Amino acid sequence: MTTTERRNLSRPAEFRSEGDTVTMRGYAYRFNELSHDLGGFRERIMPGAGADSLRANDVLATFNHDVNQPLGRSSSGTLRTGEDGEGGWYEVDLPNTTTGRDLAELLKRGDVKGSSFTFRVSDGGQRVHDELDETSGLPIREITRMDVAELGPVLTPAYPTTDAGLMRSIALSLGIADTPTVSRDAVPTHPMRALVRALYERSDS
Repeated sequence: MTTTERRNLSRPAEFRSEGDTVTMRGYAYRFNELSHDLGGFRERIMPGAGADSLRANDVLATFNHDVNQPLGRSSSGTLRTGEDGEGGWYEVDLPNTTTGRDLAELLKRGDVKGSSFTFRVSDGGQRVHDELDETSGLPIREITRMDVAELGPVLTPAYPTTDAGLMRSIALSLGIADTPTVSRDAVPTHPMRALVRALYERSDS
């Protein structure tokens, strides 16, 4: 079974205003940057990992991963996504809604601290790097191909936001031995994760 995961990037988004349109731009993920300890291993996203899915998927942009606070989507042309030499970027024309106007003000004030995205690893889209991380001594999971479903700005990015059980199952599937069990309370989850998984399972049926 393919699992849905979420990652966050602590990098402020940019915004610009042209007439009545306010557009924000940010990076959902950056290439070759190591994550924190995900429960016995670290992780990095390789160049090109999400390019195909960003071109093909009807990606949804939300604020704080809340589908009740939509910002735009690829199919309507209000969200544009892609990859460049730095990572996976997104650009969204903020709606003239309470969420859109509030977000524009928060961006102007510098209160929004980063971006996040929801994804699942494609078949054969992960591997263990040949060498351990020099700093921590932990194995490194490399994501080479993934399916991106949702992304957008978040107020308080915290990496990681997937649960400890999932992290351990990933480590075991990769053959990473002696992975410590991490308390579920120590790794926060998001209430929308179940909904995202349900949408994926429905689309696969």
